[in-house]
Amino acid sequence: MLTPFESRAARALQETPFFGALGPESMGCLHRTAVRRGEPLFEKGEPSHHLYGLISGQLKVFSNPEPGREISLELVAPGELLGELGLEDGGPRYASVQALAHSELATIPRGKLLPLLDQRPELRAALGRAATATAARLAQRAEDVAFLNIEARLEKTLVDLARRMGEAVDRGTRIRVRQQDLAEVLGVTRESVSRALTAPSLRDRFALSRGSITLLR
Repeated sequence: MLTPFESRAARALQETPFFGALGPESMGCLHRTAVRRGEPLFEKGEPSHHLYGLISGQLKVFSNPEPGREISLELVAPGELLGELGLEDGGPRYASVQALAHSELATIPRGKLLPLLDQRPELRAALGRAATATAARLAQRAEDVAFLNIEARLEKTLVDLARRMGEAVDRGTRIRVRQQDLAEVLGVTRESVSRALTAPSLRDRFALSRGSITLLR
């Protein structure tokens, strides 16, 4: 019988690569990790010793290419995987991760993961697909920065967030995200995000409220 934590993990991560394929019989290998808002989960350059699945909360993946400068790479929503890059060889983390809200995660240490991958080829394949998808997202984001204007990038990002972490409301799909966090992911100022959201191309697509943005029907 699953523990309350294992039940939460199974429900939240059932569609997640690797965790979704794990099955109830292997849930005992998972550990619970909790991070409060503002706390780091791991830092860039640390060895890749754990795989994570986000059960609840929200995380920010970012890099510090130089002192005093931070570049946000993506936001992580409940039901998503992180930490898969570099995990099999224990390589260094390519970025840091910080909690934007109190977050609960399911964690599997590398020492337990590697034997599972040897025993179950479908799990290795799922982890490989997840790593490939992450690398593709990062490459696409770099391409968007080069070729799309701020309005197009913002709309694309919000539509993606609505799909991944949105909740249905009367007017459409509400996304619980701060404009400051969007600005960091897009590599622009918060003022630029505010102006873009009221631009003619977007103002009829989105409704703004404190702490959230709604993608209108």
